[in-house]
Amino acid sequence: MEYFILLEGIFLDTREEIGKRIYELRRYFKITQKELCEGICTQAYISKIENGSLAIAADILFQIAERLGVDINYFYDSTYNSRVDYALEVELEARELVKNDDYEMLRELIKREERTPLMNNNKFKQFILWHKSLCKRFLDENHYEALELLEEALKLCNTSTKSYSEREIQILINKANLFIDISEIRSFEKAIVIYKDAKVAIESLPYIHDNDLLTLILYNLARAYTLEHKPEEAIKYAEEGIINCQKTNSLFGFGQLHFILGVNHKELKKYSIALEHLEKAKVISNLSNNFGSMPIIEKNIKKIRDLFNYEKV
Repeated sequence: MEYFILLEGIFLDTREEIGKRIYELRRYFKITQKELCEGICTQAYISKIENGSLAIAADILFQIAERLGVDINYFYDSTYNSRVDYALEVELEARELVKNDDYEMLRELIKREERTPLMNNNKFKQFILWHKSLCKRFLDENHYEALELLEEALKLCNTSTKSYSEREIQILINKANLFIDISEIRSFEKAIVIYKDAKVAIESLPYIHDNDLLTLILYNLARAYTLEHKPEEAIKYAEEGIINCQKTNSLFGFGQLHFILGVNHKELKKYSIALEHLEKAKVISNLSNNFGSMPIIEKNIKKIRDLFNYEKV
């Protein structure tokens, strides 16, 4: 009898631990229960799993682990999940440093982590190579080595060139950006091919954690075609980007996409439409405190008004 009571306690602890881990990861990635369970199970089922009142079925746990981007062992092995917790913290810290353009601190973080056993894990190694590439680009201006590091990173964890994870899609975007922004290796054609590969990849994912990722790809496609002086193509992707912003209720890239629409309609001599989009870009930049883009927006507005003596009604 005591044996069965002991077993029941073990199963209860495991059940509660799995529920706790699912809850923590879901909160970490800012995913709702509804988003997590879509196409897998009901929201009520996930709720019971998270509060420990129900044992999760193995097939559902596998799908949940896949959606959250972790190995299924994360939910069972305390040694494994402590390593994953640490890796997630490192990744969070690195992304924050990138957001703040603090590449000196990012380099120090990379140097520290390159000496840890976590580098034996391909997913973690891929992340480090990706961020090492950013340091090579922005600190050393060694663009060829930055490109090589991104290509090395893409060779890890990717089972098919047609099946990329969200992280690998971000790496693809960084790779394409090098072909746009760096004069010594500039190739709009190469960049556009990579952005389109990224677009196909993200549209084929069963679930997307980062809803802004598609907007980023569409913005970059529109930007590349703008630089190539192909306004019709630029407008096509910018409009698609705006639709995605509206669909996801996100302002990410919204102002920049209106700016791209403005300058491309200006190139097509559709000045009233151009002015409408540029004015929207100005308002959005003000609302989001993105004052750095204001001078170029106002410069384009002034050009149109001066050219046609346009008076705002």
